Amino acid sequence: MATTPAGRAATTRHRLAQGRLASRAVAEVLDLWRSLDPLRLTDQAWMRPILATLARHREDSAELAADYYRTFRRAEVPAAPAFTPRSAAAGTSAPWRDRAVTSLRVTGTRAVTRLLLGGLAPEVALDRAGPGVAAASSRHALAAGRAVVDTALRADPAARGWLRVTAADPCWWCAMLASRGAVYLSRRSAGTRGGTDEPYHDGCGCQAEPFFRTAVLPGTSQRFAAVWAESTKGLSGAAARRAFRRAHDAARNA
Repeated sequence: MATTPAGRAATTRHRLAQGRLASRAVAEVLDLWRSLDPLRLTDQAWMRPILATLARHREDSAELAADYYRTFRRAEVPAAPAFTPRSAAAGTSAPWRDRAVTSLRVTGTRAVTRLLLGGLAPEVALDRAGPGVAAASSRHALAAGRAVVDTALRADPAARGWLRVTAADPCWWCAMLASRGAVYLSRRSAGTRGGTDEPYHDGCGCQAEPFFRTAVLPGTSQRFAAVWAESTKGLSGAAARRAFRRAHDAARNA
């Protein structure tokens, strides 16, 4: 957690701003999705307007993140030598399109095909697949801003690492990763899912908060850490993760 009130305020503003951006991106993507012919999704041309929409929001996400990093750094280490994050970074370069196309193929084309084969009407299949397309689109829109912060952290001599800051009601996976606390730059990531190096899942609302001096766990992360310690006593690996998931889900549903 930030060590200054201004730093904490900057992180909160940033997380909320990126959340609003994701909501706008999802709304626009779903408008496009609902206009499609579910029987013609094998032609990948349907992806083009969605990719164009995501590209626009990615640029905004990158700019928000660069501004956040500058503001947060000034608040936390005002005496440190100047450092300017790059707003373009890797987050807006061409390779993201390949990843987005793969996501849209899986959550869109394949999902609708599977639902049609299961006997659903085309319009119903399109509607059922919508949330998956929306969640994937949210991740790809926010990935640009997350890449800006990640790139800045690795290039900034003053940075020591980062903390995972979750949305108000995170899933068990994000809560578990947040419970681990500070991620130092010598470590590769704060955890991955699905066999990839991507620490954020579809629909994820988490953001990374840099730290430059002492890393202090946010209150929510402290709570997740306490749940982990209590629920996983004597367990490790997959068994520990399952136990934490049960405890976290029970607390959410209480």
